This record gives sequence, C-alpha cells and structure tokens, in this order.
Amino acid sequence: MVESGEEVVDLTAKPGVFASALLGLLLLAFAVSVDVPKASGGGFKGDEATYYVLAHSLARDFDFQFERKDLIRVWEEFPGPQGIFLKRGKSVDVRVGAEFPFVQWVKNEDPQRETRLYFSKSYIYPLVAAPFVFLFGTNGFLVFHAFLLAFDLLVVYLFILALTKSNWVALPLAIAFLGVSVVPVYFVWLVPELFNVSLALSAIFFWAYKEVAVDRLATSQSRILAGPSSDYIAAVLIALATFSKPPHLLLLVPMMALAALRFQWKRAMTMTVICASVTAALFAANAAITGEFNYQGGDRKTFYHHTGFPFANTWETFDNIDRVRGREDLLLGDVLVNTHSGTVLRHNLWYFLVGRNAGLLPYFFPGVLALVLFLFSKQKQVWQWLALATIVCVIFMHVFVWPFTWNGGGGPIGSRYFLPFYALFLVLIPATAGVSAAVLAFLVGALFTAQIVLNPFYSATRTGEHTKSGPLRILPIELTLINDLPVAQNPDRRMRPLGGAPQVFAFFPDDNAYNPEGEWFWVKGRSKAEIVLRAPVAHAGGEKYISKAITRLHVDVRNGGMPNRVTVSTGRDSQTLDMTPGELKTISLEVRSGVPFRREVQPTSYLYTMSVETTAGFVPFLDNPCPQRDKCPPGDSRFLGAMIHVIPEYTDADISTWRKPPGIGPGIE
Repeated sequence: MVESGEEVVDLTAKPGVFASALLGLLLLAFAVSVDVPKASGGGFKGDEATYYVLAHSLARDFDFQFERKDLIRVWEEFPGPQGIFLKRGKSVDVRVGAEFPFVQWVKNEDPQRETRLYFSKSYIYPLVAAPFVFLFGTNGFLVFHAFLLAFDLLVVYLFILALTKSNWVALPLAIAFLGVSVVPVYFVWLVPELFNVSLALSAIFFWAYKEVAVDRLATSQSRILAGPSSDYIAAVLIALATFSKPPHLLLLVPMMALAALRFQWKRAMTMTVICASVTAALFAANAAITGEFNYQGGDRKTFYHHTGFPFANTWETFDNIDRVRGREDLLLGDVLVNTHSGTVLRHNLWYFLVGRNAGLLPYFFPGVLALVLFLFSKQKQVWQWLALATIVCVIFMHVFVWPFTWNGGGGPIGSRYFLPFYALFLVLIPATAGVSAAVLAFLVGALFTAQIVLNPFYSATRTGEHTKSGPLRILPIELTLINDLPVAQNPDRRMRPLGGAPQVFAFFPDDNAYNPEGEWFWVKGRSKAEIVLRAPVAHAGGEKYISKAITRLHVDVRNGGMPNRVTVSTGRDSQTLDMTPGELKTISLEVRSGVPFRREVQPTSYLYTMSVETTAGFVPFLDNPCPQRDKCPPGDSRFLGAMIHVIPEYTDADISTWRKPPGIGPGIE
C-alpha cells in the first residue's frame, strides 16, 4: 500500500504488477517443462560449460572445486563440457616480517593439484542460481531466469509509471523496453548476462525512482525508496555486478556524481565504502577458495573436445593440454599506441551504433528511441545527463579496451559486454513519452529482434542466422570484430583461401554463397551474397611481417545455365553484367580503404567487403535429367546463379615486428 495525499494506491491493482506476475507464471511453466539439453541442441554455447558445472558442483557437492566426478556428471545431459575454463588452485601462506612489506602473500602449488582444479569465472551467478539447480536440476537455471525477467518487467514498469503517471504508457513501454530488445534472448543462456542485467536494472531503479516519484514518496510509508538507503542498496547491487564483471563498476558513476553535485558527501562516501567493501569481500572469498583474488588470472586454461579434459583419463592432464592463458591485466599497449587506433576507433563507433551483429540500433532500439526523445525533450534533469554521460563513457571504454572484441567474443547475439549498461537508457525516457513512443519502439524494435526473441533456443545455438535476412541485412558488418562474429565460429565459412599471390582469405557471413571449390565459389540464383575479404600478411623473415593492402579486385564471373544479370560491388565501385548461359567475363573494381584488424599482438591485416547479386539461377539436377535415374550418379541440387573467382592486386601497407607466442600454430588467425 502506498499513500498519495488522501488517496490510497494499492500496487497490486496496477496492471503492470499483474502483467509481471503473469509473465513470471508463463516463464516458470516453460522453465520446468522444457528439456534444456535437447532444446539447446545437445551442446554448450559460449561460456555456459563453466557456469553449468560450477552451479551443479555447488548444488550437489556444496563446493567450488572441479573434480573427476564433476566431469563425469556433465555426460548425464551433455556430450562433455565444451569450452570450460579451469585453473590451478594455490596454497597460500601469509607471512609477517619485520621489514617492508611487512605482510607477504606467498602462493605455492596446491598439494591436491592432481585431483582438483577450480573454475576460472566469477562464482556469484552460479552461487545464486545453485538453490534453483538443487531443486530443479538444470531447469533451475531457467526457473531462476523466470523470476529475474518477471521482476525486471515490474521494475521497469514502476519506474515508467512514476515518470509518466499513465498506465496506458507505462505498461506497453515497459514491455517494449525489455521485450523487443536483445535481453529476453539470454533467458535461455546458462550464463550471467540476464543476471547482470537484472542487477543493473534494480540498481538504477533504487537510485533513480525517488527522482521521478517525489510526489508519491513524500508521504509514503516506503522510506527505503525515498532516502539514502535506496542508494546504498544500489551500491550493493552494483558491487555484485562488478564482481561478476569488473567494468560494471561504471554503473556507480552517475550515482556518485549526482551525490557530489548536491554536496551529499556523506552519501557519496557511504556508497563508495559499501560498494568497495562488498566487492573486496567477494574477491577475498575467491582468494580463500582458490588462493588467488583474480578468478581469471594465474594458471588458466580452456578445454574442448579436441584438446581433451583433465581427469578424463591418465594421459589428458592440465599440464599437457594447451597453454596457460591467464588474464592479469588489460593489455592496453597495443590498443592505444597502434598506428591505426584512430581509424579503428572511427569504424568502431559507427559499428557500435548501427552494427549488424552488435549495434545499439538493432538490439537496443527502445533505448535508442529513449535517447532521441530525451534529446528533443524540453525537460532534462541533471541525473539524466549523468546517465547519458556514463553511456558515452562506457561506449568509448568498450572500443578502446576491446577494439577487436567489444561484443563479448565467441559470436554472441548483440553485445553481451554492453548488455547490463542498457539499464541506463531507462532513466533517459522523458516524462512526456506517450503511447506513440511505445508503439514505435514495438514496431521498429520487433523488426530487428522478433525472430530471435520468439525463437530463443534456435537463435542461441545459431547466433548468426537472424542476420541473414530482414532489415539487419541493411546494416554494416562489424569488420573489427571479424574473429568474434558468428561466421568466424564456422570453419567452413571463415578464412577460406581464394585467388591472388599470396592468396586472399574470405569469410561468407550469409547463405547466398556456397563453400568455395578451390579458388572459385558459386553464388545462389536470385540472391545477393556478401563476402568479407582479409588481405594476407606475408612473412618477411625472422620476426618481420609485411601487411598487404588490396588496391583493386579482378573478378572472373562465369554464369550458370540461365540468362542472368550479375552485379558485383565493392562499396566503392560496382559493375552489372548481362550474361548468357555459361558465359565468362572478367571485370576490375576499385575498393574502399581496408579496415585494420590487429587482434592482441598479431600483425595488422586489412579487411574489405564485396557483394555479388544474381537475378536468375538453375538447378543442374533438374536441368540435366537422366533417362535411367537408378543408373545416374547423384546430381547437384543446388540453385546456382554464377561462379566467382577473385584475384586481388596488393600493395605493401605495413612492416611490423611480431614474435609469435609459444603454442600458437602457423598462420595468422
């Protein structure tokens, strides 16, 4: 019950509360009835294996250790923990001396290193999910997510209701804010993304609700939401999110800045102390469990089917599989001093806004709409400007710190690194937002996300399928993320050698081009195929490498069995050919400047896009029938348009020195 003047408002009577409850019941019914392993395609996505095994270890063994029984348990439902991150534990001695430093943290090898390992991911999400896993098994993850998503809708609804004072606006806009963004897709992912979003949304609600509900809270019995306690709760939630992924600490920035601008120094200091204390306590607990504060540092490795798993047998061990890949720092050097940093930044900012696989426009359209409405609104509050400034800082942080993997890596849907920061867009919604804003958010947002939200399991296991059709095809491919786009996860569609000396490499992000046959590849009939070309890096002896840049493309086009019109474009130059059946033509096209790509310490390579469009096609199997079918070999049943051969012209762009780290095979990935 909340009092407002003489009127008593019952929150349970609000339609948004009822809608949240119904959503929770619907999701709970789905969560307890679905066969998660089958629906997931029988395998793990992204980092799921680590969180799955850790949550089951906590729920069934009540410990944080990875042992042989944890490995065996995976096969009850899945064919092995594909992509699991593990690390060695450390035995720690704390020594006190008479000289500086007076206290020393001495790490030694774990005495039980041959029988146990630890998980190299944050434990906070599987720890909170463990009670649900204990009760419902693997379905417990989805039960937990059902509560999270239902509560998220309630939080967003209550905030917009207090802001706009209208249920006609609040409920549809709240549903749009969550429902046609990428957030619901992560309901079926056994990873902490939805958990992190929920922490961020709740923190933003506790911080900003009092700014939009002053009239309701002035005489309210709910003093927690009206006073500094709400900021302290927000600080705790942000601390949990920070331990899950440290960059989430930036969510505290607008809260601290607002308190400072209002000279609320005690509140600002208390928030800082609370957030720092909770975060430090969580990292200290990790040190007590594993012997190291950094859960991603130390002797950290990733294990797959092709590498084998520790404890699986006597010959597959932690020591003889792969190499240590601990993350001890941010590795900023190559990011900030690279000669191409300005060019990469310019491309990344554009990709971050409108990119096909991870852009704000397609995956967070309701937030983008809120930003536009805010900028055109006549009433702008300081706390809203602070939220916007934080969003801008977060974007720049992503493209500076992770210029070639800012989407989160592994070919996710949208940008999973940015996902929790989407909560900041909530406070940008102006009080003047109406029903028309909710309708627009639904219509445009759904054009981009409806197919993934309404079919989440399929989308989660085929993360690039939704980009192959619809409005997303209009948006640019994020070339700076080429190794972390869905196409890069398919060996048949990535780094395929074509023509040239040395050969150029090709990525095929859609299904309109068939796998190469030697240096040639077929484009489907009546289709437009997009191809990403990666110029080679030539070894110049010793540690020196020469990066090649493409200056022109020579393209051989051999038409199929029907009269055809073939258009080849590089973005800068385009030619259209009217061709007869079987005709061969050669054209020469100028190209745009290549986009530099330099993942970690690799030599720079340059990326280009081209497209081939056909207006007709034929099926060899149908056009060349066999009179005695039982004596005919299987025919080609593909719908073929034209066959393409690409031969690039090069110039030497860069000469760099690079020492290949141990354990990396030949070639540039």
